Amino acid sequence: MALVADIVKVEAPSSAAAGGTVIVDVHTKNLAGDYKYIGVTGVYDSNPLSWQFDYLNVAPGETVVMRGNFTMPSQKVTVWVYTWYWDGSQWVQDATASIDISLAEIVSQVSELAVAGSSKV
Repeated sequence: MALVADIVKVEAPSSAAAGGTVIVDVHTKNLAGDYKYIGVTGVYDSNPLSWQFDYLNVAPGETVVMRGNFTMPSQKVTVWVYTWYWDGSQWVQDATASIDISLAEIVSQVSELAVAGSSKV
């Protein structure tokens, strides 16, 4: 259980196409009785996610959304996210969560071609 920076919810698509951008939203709540600097990090297959913010100054009881993203590889991935808070002298890792994202199947569409008419030339 988190001491300060709790992960309330992690939102991401259940599947994504290879090469597509995957957005991961981490809803993080400050459980402390005072303002805390809170950050989120994350990885998929040992590759780091890019984040909208490095950290935010979060009010007591407030929930914020930290947005990360990555490019979907050509395989299923598990995304791990971690919350951190600044204790005044160092960053302390607090909560951890994970979410699986499957590789989306690409369905090719074939259009029907109809011949309207023909004539000999």
